[in-house]
Amino acid sequence: MQKEQLSAYIDGEQISEAMTEKLCQDADLQKSWANFHTIRAVMRQESEVLLGADFTAKMADLIEQEEIVVAQPMISQPMPEETAQSPFMQKLKAWFMPMTQFAVAAGVCLVAVMGVQSFMAHNGKENQDAPVLQTLPFNNSVQEVSYNAPTQSVITPEQIEQKNKRIDSILQSYELQKRIYADRLNLQNQK
Repeated sequence: MQKEQLSAYIDGEQISEAMTEKLCQDADLQKSWANFHTIRAVMRQESEVLLGADFTAKMADLIEQEEIVVAQPMISQPMPEETAQSPFMQKLKAWFMPMTQFAVAAGVCLVAVMGVQSFMAHNGKENQDAPVLQTLPFNNSVQEVSYNAPTQSVITPEQIEQKNKRIDSILQSYELQKRIYADRLNLQNQK
């Protein structure tokens, strides 16, 4: 509290006769008075030399005399082998593995769907009949996956005719593209 009052007294804020009397009688306050004036001189850049010539030597001596204390850890960190065998890590791994597998499967599905959509967007509307990603078998019915399952449906003539039309349109598209690209190749070779 006295140093705060002394700082205010130096700044000219709380000037009183009691503080002046106390300052004249107390050696600690006089030392603080000198320190505050030195600090103020440094802050205002009024003093060129603050430190004596032997300041660095004194600091080096103080640093050498200082006791070095190395803190020892109370509990050491576990090794990776120890953490793998802990019950918490086993429970975490048992919970984390299925979630990781699910995330990988979801990522693969997302990439497949986005790839098919971008492929269909690049092809335009004229190739909507082309079997890009057909999930139904040739006879348009889902069959059981078993060696001894009886065949439930036989391909009807209408389905065969529809498949033939689809194959014919694919072949026509192929022949047309072959002619177009052949013309382009011929033009490039003539140049």
